[in-house]
Amino acid sequence: MTIENQLFNNAFDVSIWKNQTKIDELKSNLTLIEYTIQNYLKSITDDFPYLTDHSIVHSRMLWNYASIIIGEKKDFINPLEAFVLHTVFLVHDAGMCYSVLNNQNEIEKDPLYTDFIIKNENSPAVKDEALFYTIRQRHGDFALRIATDSLREGEYLISDINLREELGLIIGKIAKSHTCNINYIEREFGPKYSNPNFPTDWSIDCQKLSFILRTADAAHIDNLRTPKTNRMISEIQGISKEHWTFQKKLGFPQLSNDGLLMYSTNTPFSSTEQKAWWFCYEALQVLDKELKNANEYFDVNQLEGFSARGVKSINDTLELGKKYIRTIGWNSIDTQIKVTNPVHIASELGGIKLYGNINIALRELIQNSLDAINLYRIHTGQNNTNVGEIKLSIKKSEDDFYLTITDNGIGMSQTIMTNELLDFGGSYWKSNRFKYDFQGIHTKGFESIGKFGIGFFSTFMLGKKITVTSWKFGEAISNMKTLDFYDGLSSNPILREPTEIEKSLVIDRGTSITIKISENPFSLNGFIGNSQFHENTLFSLVKYFIPSPNVKITIEELDGKINTIKPNAIDDLNFDDFIDYIHIIKESNIDHTGIINLFKTLDLKLFEIKDDFRLYGKLTILPQIGNIGLSSTSVVLSNGIRINEVGSFAGYIITDDVISIKRDSFSKLIPYDVIKKWAEQQRLYIESSPAKNLYTLSHLGLLLTFNFFDDNLPITLTKKNNNYEFFTIRELKQYLKKNSEIKFHHEGHSLSGRLPDCDGFISLNFRFSVKNIVREEDQDKLIEHKEFIEKIIKEEWGEFRVEQDNLIKQVKYNFEMPYMIIEKYIKV
Repeated sequence: MTIENQLFNNAFDVSIWKNQTKIDELKSNLTLIEYTIQNYLKSITDDFPYLTDHSIVHSRMLWNYASIIIGEKKDFINPLEAFVLHTVFLVHDAGMCYSVLNNQNEIEKDPLYTDFIIKNENSPAVKDEALFYTIRQRHGDFALRIATDSLREGEYLISDINLREELGLIIGKIAKSHTCNINYIEREFGPKYSNPNFPTDWSIDCQKLSFILRTADAAHIDNLRTPKTNRMISEIQGISKEHWTFQKKLGFPQLSNDGLLMYSTNTPFSSTEQKAWWFCYEALQVLDKELKNANEYFDVNQLEGFSARGVKSINDTLELGKKYIRTIGWNSIDTQIKVTNPVHIASELGGIKLYGNINIALRELIQNSLDAINLYRIHTGQNNTNVGEIKLSIKKSEDDFYLTITDNGIGMSQTIMTNELLDFGGSYWKSNRFKYDFQGIHTKGFESIGKFGIGFFSTFMLGKKITVTSWKFGEAISNMKTLDFYDGLSSNPILREPTEIEKSLVIDRGTSITIKISENPFSLNGFIGNSQFHENTLFSLVKYFIPSPNVKITIEELDGKINTIKPNAIDDLNFDDFIDYIHIIKESNIDHTGIINLFKTLDLKLFEIKDDFRLYGKLTILPQIGNIGLSSTSVVLSNGIRINEVGSFAGYIITDDVISIKRDSFSKLIPYDVIKKWAEQQRLYIESSPAKNLYTLSHLGLLLTFNFFDDNLPITLTKKNNNYEFFTIRELKQYLKKNSEIKFHHEGHSLSGRLPDCDGFISLNFRFSVKNIVREEDQDKLIEHKEFIEKIIKEEWGEFRVEQDNLIKQVKYNFEMPYMIIEKYIKV
C-alpha cells in the first residue's frame, strides 16, 4: 500500500530501517486491514449522517497532520510503530457507530443510554439522542474491541493471528486513549514494547503514538473533513451545522517559524456565523492544549518532541479573527462572562443574601448527607432505611461552640474534595465525573436532592473555620483526607492528613464536617436561637427543617441529651400524633397551644391524596377557631425536607420538583381528578361531623371550588344591625335582575372598626384554597369565588364595568378601617 506522505514513507523506508521482508509484511497486512475496515467506516455516516467525515479518507489524512505537527524528522517513527499508528488511525473512530460490532441492542442496555432516557423523556427523538450520546461516550471502548474482537461478519480487523495477538490490544488501547484523560496514557503504557519477531530498534513507544493520535485528530478540523456542499450544510440543524460551517471554511494548517500552527479561511465568518466561529475557536483551544500536553511529556522525559508546540494567536481572539480565522462585519472579541472575584460571589450568593437566614446552612448540610447516603444505598444495592445514619452534635470548648455533622454515605475522593466541592455553582451531580463514576445510577432510581452546587458554601454563614474529612467508599483508609478552611473563603484551604479525632468520626466511609460557630448558637442572633423555638435546641431546628427524612438522624445536644428522628417519621401518624410532631412551638405561636389541644379533642382525620401511581400527601381542613389561621400544622416536603406550608390545613404534601435555589418554592403537582376525590371524602366527613359548625366557611369554599353545589349555596353576605346573613346564588341572581348596580365590601381587620350596616354586600372569605398545590394545567377547573360571581353577573347583565376603591392605597392603612376595598359592578 502507498500513502503520499513523507512521514509515512520515511517510516517504511528500507534505506533507513533495512529489513525489506518485515516492512513488506507489515505493509501487506495494512492493505488487508484497510480493505476490511473501509466499508465499516462508511457505516458511521449511515448511522449518523450529520457527523463530519470519519471515513478512511479521514484516517489517511491524519498522516498529513502528524507530519506538520512532528516536523521533518526521518526516524521519528519506525516501521512497527507506523503499522500500529496507521491501524490506530483506521479504528480510533470506527466505534462511532453500531454497525461495526453490530451492537445496537447492547448499547440500548448500557447504563449511559438508560440514564439518558431516565433524565429526559422516552420519545423516539430522545432515543436517537441517547444512542448517539452513548456511542460518543463509548466509542473509545468500542475501538479497543474492534482491534481485538471479531466484527459484524465474523472476520477480524487484523487477520494475521500473530500480529493480532501481539499488537491488537496495544492498538486498541492507543485508539481508546484519544477519548480519555491524558492520565490514561501514563497509567496504561509503560516503557517501550519490543516485539521479539521484529528488529530490536523497532520498539513501540505507545505514549508517543497516543500523543500523535490525539494531536493529529484534534488538528483535522479543516474543509477536508466536509465533503458536503454549502447548500447541504444550510439544511442541517443544531450544533452539527455549526461544526460543518466552520470546518468548510478552514484550510490546511501551516507551521510558523515559532512552532505554532496557523489556520486560515477561504471565506470570512459573517456576523450570522459568529456561533460557528466560536465553535472553531473552542476546537483550536483543544488542539492547543493537546500540543502543550504532548510536548510537556517529551520535555519531562527528555525526548525529542513535536515541532508544533501550540496554535497561533490562541490567546488573542481579536488577532485570530483579523489575521487567521477571519471575520467580516464584526470583531471576535472574547466577551465571555468572567468572574473576577469568585470568593466574593461565593460568600455573597452562597450566604445570607440568598438564603435570608443563617440556619438554612444546617438544612443544606443535612441535605448533602442525605444525598451521600442515598447514593451509597443504591450504588451498593442496599436501598433500605436501615442503611446509613446522620449524626449531629453541638459542643462547647472553652468559649467556642462547634457543630459537627457526620454521615456514613458514599464519601468523597480527594479529587472531588479539591474540585467539585470547591466549584461554586458546579454541581457534582450534574458533572461528567459523576456520570462516569456512577454509570447507570439514575436507571437504578437515584436522583440527587442537591441541584445547584452552592449548598456547601452556605456553611460559611455559620463560621469561618471549617474542616471537611472524607473517606470515599471503596478506597483505602489511607486515602481519607481533610480539607481545612482555616480562614473561611478568604484563603486557600489546606488538604491534609486527618487528625486522630477527625479519623474517629469517620468509621468505615463517609464525611464529617466540623464548624467553629462564629456566634453563640443559642442567642437571638445564633443559628438555633434566631428561630425562637420554645425549646431552644438543635433537635427542634433539625426536626423543623427535616421532619421526615428516609435516613435516621441522631442529634446530640450541648448537655449530652440525644434525640432521634426516625426514617419516614410521619408516614403512619394519625392526626393527633402528626399535630404533636409537626407543630413546633415558637415564642410567637405559644398562644396557639390551646387551639392545637382543642383540635385533638375533635377526632379529626388525615385524608390521603393519591392515585394508582403515587401518594401526593395527606391533608385535612382545619376547623375555624376564632379568626386565627394556622400554617404550622402543615408542611410541603421534598425528600423529607421542609419546602413550605399549606395554610388552614393539617397534613403534608410530597413534591419532587423544587423550583427555587432557596428551596422554598415547588411546582404545583396534584391532578384535579385526584384532589377532587380527596375533596369528596373531606366533604362527607365535614357534613357528618359533630363539629360541622366550625367548618362553615371552609365547607362552603370546598363546595364551590369543586362544584358540589346548586343555587342554594351561600355566595355572599348582607349586614344589618351587626347581623350577617348569607345570600345565596339564587338570591344574587334575583337581585341582579332587579338592579343595575351592585357593591361588594371587603371589611377591615378590626371588629371594633367595622360599621353596623352595609349598603351593599360583604365579600365572603371562604378560608379555603388548593390553587397552590393543584397542577397548572388543571387550575381552570377550580371554581374561584370572585370569578364565579362575575360569571353570574355576566349571565344576568351581559356587559358590565367595575369601579374599585382601594382604600388601603388611597389613605394610610389603619387597623380600625371599616373597609379595605369596595368594588362596584355597573351594568352597561
